[in-house]
Amino acid sequence: MGLIKLFKRKINSEEIERKVIDKSAATRSFLFIIGSLISALSFNLFYVPNNFVGGGLGGVAIILNKLCTIDSTLVILVGNIIFVLVSIFTLGFRQSLMSILGASVNTAFVYFTSDFPELINFSFDNVLLYLIAGGLVGGFGESLVYKSGFNTGGTAIIARVIEHYSKKPIGSILRIISYTIILCGGVVMGYTSVMYSLILTVISTNLVDRMLIGINHSKTFFIQTNKVEEVTDFIFNIIHSGVTEFESKGSFTNKKNTMLMCVVPREKYALLKSAIKEIDENAFIVVSDCYEVLGGTKKGTLLDEN
Repeated sequence: MGLIKLFKRKINSEEIERKVIDKSAATRSFLFIIGSLISALSFNLFYVPNNFVGGGLGGVAIILNKLCTIDSTLVILVGNIIFVLVSIFTLGFRQSLMSILGASVNTAFVYFTSDFPELINFSFDNVLLYLIAGGLVGGFGESLVYKSGFNTGGTAIIARVIEHYSKKPIGSILRIISYTIILCGGVVMGYTSVMYSLILTVISTNLVDRMLIGINHSKTFFIQTNKVEEVTDFIFNIIHSGVTEFESKGSFTNKKNTMLMCVVPREKYALLKSAIKEIDENAFIVVSDCYEVLGGTKKGTLLDEN
């Protein structure tokens, strides 16, 4: 009965999402463009010249370049086109819009910065310096993109499609894809390539986590609000996550309240936090790291049960 009531509520969660996005559109666009540019520069300055295999589409491009001498920029372009089409046919145009923009901008920047290594013409004496520089610069660019709410396309698109059908956390899917690509790079280029790739992944991933809000792929929200229905509706319909309600009581006021608890992937942290403040500016929010998520209920599961 509670779920039926939830669907009958006249709450426009999409409107709240639009408000949150519109309020920070200029800042988010700036972060996205700068982050995409920095990521492209890192790829062309550090990854391509040294055949460093990252865990994304760029890693696939470097592997194919090594095997078949196919231009890495062309691989990224064709790969992103295929992934975007898959996303549109499976998730729909609206759900794919952010990925379309991300893939387009990232591909354009990779193309326009492909000649930068020849123009800048700098070199390090030690490959370890290339690894550190590539991890730090690439991680910094990715963190700006994540903060903007976008992605750079590539394997992130496929991960979203797999998440839609498997209901598994997108962070776990991305890790599996990344490690698979890295292992393939090791088969083509040797075990040294695997070690280089793992070092790059550790550096860039930790930097992205530090520049966001934590070190994990999921965050636990504890929310106390007077607008329980609106917040629950937003989490269910926009974040696509389940919500648990607790009865709570303030020790000082002795007033009974309802506490909401939900676990969300880190990519949706900023959106949910802003949406809660948009719905109820007096809401009390606590966010903590979530090291592991087992079980639980996703929106698709709830729909199937009813």
